[in-house]
Amino acid sequence: MKIDRKKYTQVVCPACGYRMPLFFTEEAECKGVQVACKGRKCSNVFEVKIKYGQQIK
Repeated sequence: MKIDRKKYTQVVCPACGYRMPLFFTEEAECKGVQVACKGRKCSNVFEVKIKYGQQIK
């Protein structure tokens, strides 16, 4: 299955700006999901909040 990158947006770490390998669409709604940043020097754990298809930092 190939991902159409035009329809999906990547989750961005609020601490370092690293674009995570997590994708969401404009219809997504999310709160309460904790993820650890995969950036080289960042191990920040943050909550992914998505409202109306936009990530809230």
